[in-house]
Amino acid sequence: MTAAFHVLVWLGVAIELACVVGLVVMRNALDRLHYAGAATVLGPALIAAAVCVREGLFTANGLNAVAVAVMLALLGGALSIATARAVRLRDRGTLESSDAERRRGS
Repeated sequence: MTAAFHVLVWLGVAIELACVVGLVVMRNALDRLHYAGAATVLGPALIAAAVCVREGLFTANGLNAVAVAVMLALLGGALSIATARAVRLRDRGTLESSDAERRRGS
């Protein structure tokens, strides 16, 4: 059980570090947004799993970890969508699809 806990924690930390590196390396806001979105889902899910392995799922700590991971996943996705819409509105002045995007099917 201890080995599984350590593996899950280290995987969660490694994913968060990879997301941070992606945020630093990417050039534009939409590319950075992909890494920020991944950081709200993958890492916290693994950390919550590690807490559940160590403490048990149906304990206060386990349920709190799962609740935090679920809230981060749901609210992180909503925040990513809102941020992407704000970036598109700032860059193009409208949220409407362009003719080229409509022809492409986007």
